[in-house]
Parts: sequence; C-alpha cells; structure tokens
Amino acid sequence: MKKKRRLQQQVLVIMLAFYAVGMVIGILTVYFSSRNTYLTAKNDMIERDLKRVNQTLMEWHGMRWFFEYSKQHAQEIKQEMTTDELTIMDELSTRLAEGEENEIINSFSDEEKLAFAKDIYGHIKFVLNNERSLFDYGGLWLIDINEDDQGFVYYEADLLDDGSDVIEKGDELGDRWNIELSGHPAIEKLRSGDGKKVEFEIAPSDWEEDGSYYIAYLPIAFDGRVYAAIGLDYNWDEFHSQLIGQIWLMAGILSVGMASAIILMLWRINRVAMQPLSGVQKTVRKYMKDKDSKDAQQQLEKIKAKNEIGVLADDVSALVCEIDSYTGSIKALTTEVMEALARTIDAKDKYTNGHSFRVAVYSKMLAKELGMSGKEQQDIYYMGLLHDIGKIGIPNVIINKTSKLTDEEYEKIKKHPVYGYEILSEIESMPELSTGARYHHERIDGKGYPDGLKGDEIPFMARIIAVADSYDTMTSNRSYRKYLAQDVVRAEIENNIGTQFDEAPARAMLKIIDADKNYMLHE
Repeated sequence: MKKKRRLQQQVLVIMLAFYAVGMVIGILTVYFSSRNTYLTAKNDMIERDLKRVNQTLMEWHGMRWFFEYSKQHAQEIKQEMTTDELTIMDELSTRLAEGEENEIINSFSDEEKLAFAKDIYGHIKFVLNNERSLFDYGGLWLIDINEDDQGFVYYEADLLDDGSDVIEKGDELGDRWNIELSGHPAIEKLRSGDGKKVEFEIAPSDWEEDGSYYIAYLPIAFDGRVYAAIGLDYNWDEFHSQLIGQIWLMAGILSVGMASAIILMLWRINRVAMQPLSGVQKTVRKYMKDKDSKDAQQQLEKIKAKNEIGVLADDVSALVCEIDSYTGSIKALTTEVMEALARTIDAKDKYTNGHSFRVAVYSKMLAKELGMSGKEQQDIYYMGLLHDIGKIGIPNVIINKTSKLTDEEYEKIKKHPVYGYEILSEIESMPELSTGARYHHERIDGKGYPDGLKGDEIPFMARIIAVADSYDTMTSNRSYRKYLAQDVVRAEIENNIGTQFDEAPARAMLKIIDADKNYMLHE
C-alpha cells in the first residue's frame, strides 16, 4: 500500500518543504557573502596557474644554467636560431639524456651553449605567451628579483589575439625594469625568506592610478637560492563590480528564495517521478532491442519509487517475465525448425554432415569474441544454420561428386548462394537470414561470388560467416583427405587476411584457435 501514495500529495509536501529551504538558503547566502571569500577563490586559481607555469618551465633542461648564461649573452640569444643551431640541438638532446646535466652543459662548446640557450629561451617564450593567451592576464613575466640584479627581464609575455597575432609586444631578454618595491610588495616577502609559497598582494598599477591589480609572484629556486620569479597581474575591478552587483541582486531575497525553492522542488520531482519513469522507459526500450529479460528485471528492481510509478515498474517486470516465457517458446520452436532444415541441407552431402551446425556455432563464437550483443549472436547462429540452404537446388550428383568438378558443374555450385537468398528472402520477419546465405562466399578482394563484392560492400555478418565456413571446411574430413592440422588451418586464415577474409573476424578466429590448445574445434 505504501507504493500507492498519491504522487500529487508527494509533490505538494515537497514543494512546501523546499520553499522553506529556499528561503533559508537565500538569507544565509546574503549573510555570508563577502568580498574576501570571493577573492580567495581567485587567489587559488592564480596560485594553481603559477605553479603550472613553473612546473612546465622546470621540465626543460638547463634552466639554472640559462639564468646565469643569459646575463652575458642576451643580445645573441634573442636572435633567431640558424639551421646549423637546429642541427646542433638535435645532437645536444641526445647528450643531455646520457648523464649529469651540469657536467654535460659545461662540456659544450661556445656554439653549442648559444644554441642551447636559444632553445631554452624559445621554450620560455612559448610557455608564457600560451598561458597569457589562455587566461587573459594583465601581464605575465619572468624576471630577476635579487637585489644585485633587480629588474633584469628574462621575458614578458606578448598579448596575443586568438593565440596567434601579436597585439602588444612584451619586453624581451636583457631589458630591465625599474621596480618600485612599494608596487610589488611580494618581492620583499620572497627576499625575506617567506617565498616557499605564492605570495599575493593587492597593489595599485603603475599605469592606472585608480586600478586595482593583484600582483603575484612565484620564486624559481635551486638549492635554496632564488634565481628568478614568475609574476603576473590581473585587474580585479571587473570582478569587484560583479560582486557588488550580486549583493544588490540578493536584496530581492524573497524572490530568490522562491526561485531556489522551485528549482529544488523540480529537482525532487525529477527524483520522485521523472527519473523512475525514465528508468522504466529506458528499460522497456532496451528490452525491446536486446530481448534480455534478466537485465530488464534487474533494472526494474532498482526503481524504488513509493507511488504509482513503483507499481508500474512491478507490473512491467511481471509483463517482461510473461513475454520472455512466451518468446522463449517461440525461440525454441524457431531453433528446432532451423536445425531441422540444417539437417536436411547437410543430408544432401554425406561428406559434410554437421557442417551447418558447426558453422553456426563458430559464427556465434566469433560474434561473442567481437563483442556483439546477445541478440546479434543468436541471429548469426540462425544465419549459420541456413547459410547453405541454397544447396537444396543443386543436384545431389554434383554435391556428392568425389572427382574434380567440371567448369559447368562448378558454375552450378556457385549458384547456391543465390538459391539460398531467394528461399530465405521470403521470410520477412528475419531478413538477415537471406543476407548470410547470399554473401558468405564473397571475398574482401572482390574475387568471390555471386556478386563480386569487396571490402565493406559485404555485410559484416556475412564476413563473419565466411571465416567460420572456411574454418570448418579445413577442419572437416573429406573423401580426398582427413581434416587439416590446426597450425596449417591457422596459417591459412592468417595468410588470407585482407584478400579472402575481413581482418576483424579473422583475427577473432585466430584468437579462438590459439585458445583451443587440444584442438577440439574440428569434425
């Protein structure tokens, strides 16, 4: 009886409850909203970005060496790399990977050191330009902050348009800034030893007296010594204005509370009604497609709605059971009829007795190996059973002939796919049966029959049956030979991938053969 509670009553109770919750949330939102909380989230974002830039830079060989070398060779490093220097870098990359970095760099010639420095400088430019373009910072730079060389610029990122066109050119290696520490208070903290983490400070910009910029620095240090710092600034006026606008918006707390309550109410209705209904609908559709009653019942059991939808799920589950029982009987009858037809087909050829059954089994095994659904596996089993039904139209004297067929007799044999197609195409409820019968002798290279199709022109199911059919032919006894050894069969299939056989089912057959250690899969 609990599942029969009225859905309307649940909706009413949920609406009132969540309206009250929405009111409380609205009041608490106004009460706890603050500028500091808002900006803290932005601090975390910048700290994360600076650390990512630092990590990306430090992944490059020779950064510490570059900071010292570039002070004396700034003008040469800024020049474009020559073809000879590019060739040098190809050789240096191999050498750098072979031993201790500092020793290898010290062993470089002057030409090699210059090429190496140019390569590092190109890496720095790419990283900073890319980061500034992605996140639209006011500025992003790499400078020396030590007192003895304060303001030496390693690089300042360009301002790019869509990551390509330069709108504003940044300073390059060797330029120098006259840094006023009052505008960069984080530098003093880094110098004082408090540079283990990113330091954030709000400082006025040098170019806009009324601007409110965040200045952030991250030191780059080796063995306790700070060599440089990554810095960025961002204008927070826009975000501050957004925050003020949100606070004014929250003045309408009653309206916001009501809107929140409605949204939450709709969310709850979705949980109580729409999701369970959707679950029933999806389960029914999946069952109609896959005919997997066990899976359908498991999905329906998960629907715990305590209303009419729960009752509906139980009813659908019972209906699925009844349909499954009924279709099971039909499937059993269908299988028995098809197997009887397969016996009739195989009875025409005393040397291939059981061929249709084995092809059906092998085809189903291949479909499973290829990850096809249960329904597709069953379909291809039926197709395999009846793939040779067209042989009913071939005279027994030709089918059972032990000597070599004449050209005329072979042409008649080649018509059995067409005969099979004509017979099975009358079964409109299972059109795939005729597909398997007609195309199982087609080849990937187009040299098969009856239509000479090639590649993807051949239906995939028929390509699977073609592999299974050939495998059984080679592993069955004939009047002129015993079934072939397993390694011979495997080699034959592998050698004809791409010519006679499609690669996917052929590879699946090879996998099945490799798993058949005792060679059980033969007549």
